[in-house]
Amino acid sequence: MEYKLLATDLDGTLLNEQREIDIENIQAIQEYRQKGGRVVICSGRSPLSTRWIANTIGLQGEPIIAYNGAIILDENGEISEQAVFEHEHLLSFWELCEGESIYAHFYEGDTLLVPSETKWNKNWIENNIPTLEKTGGKVEDRESFRGQCQVKRVEDFYQYVKSNQPDITKIAVFDDDGKLSDFTKLIGEQIEGLEISSSFNFLNLEISPSGVSKASSLLKLSEKLNIPISQIAAIGDNYNDSLMLTAAGLGIAMGNAPDEVKALANQVTGSNKEAGVAQAIRRYLLK
Repeated sequence: MEYKLLATDLDGTLLNEQREIDIENIQAIQEYRQKGGRVVICSGRSPLSTRWIANTIGLQGEPIIAYNGAIILDENGEISEQAVFEHEHLLSFWELCEGESIYAHFYEGDTLLVPSETKWNKNWIENNIPTLEKTGGKVEDRESFRGQCQVKRVEDFYQYVKSNQPDITKIAVFDDDGKLSDFTKLIGEQIEGLEISSSFNFLNLEISPSGVSKASSLLKLSEKLNIPISQIAAIGDNYNDSLMLTAAGLGIAMGNAPDEVKALANQVTGSNKEAGVAQAIRRYLLK
């Protein structure tokens, strides 16, 4: 088998528009695994969210990359590596958000820290742990996972960081007024220690600690599992997948990916409405 491991993104890739996973994708994944391949979820989602999805489609016992590379879970679902923001960088970032009237929320473990209730954090727990009813998710398991998630309102983030010294692994930024391009430039000019990407065509920003990405964690996993990066395939649909697609031995872009992401990939498969992951596995990995 030329490619011994497949790293797959979730939203826009393995998950369809209804946040379910098509049976064709699950069947292709299991066929690939039966022939000796390994499948690793590599997502911007939280540890609990990625574990819930992995368990539902039968990927127990595989490592997981969560929060765009900031957290690596081992085969038992425990954190084996974690990258967090320097507190001084967090405080500088928060001051910049307040000065520019930009909304941001912060991820502390499986808790979402929010300054106020908005459309960007409403129903976060339900979105973080999707129903997966058609995928085969069990109600009692879903509710157990949801019960471990929390949304915490933090009106004074500056004081919260000073008092609690939290381990923040990811920041998400949202805006409806077209200010994110200029805001991204301001971040680069004023704050060090941040890695900026996006999972929604730059309608949002996803920010990680400096040097942290899906690609950097995939390289760590490559060494740990003793699988050369040249024998790893990666599949994704958006800008936060770009480095992963170029680092892997075979980078596969989804059919619904932006043209800039497709241009970075070695191959392009069908969209997430067409079970594009299954198409890619059968076309490129099960040869």
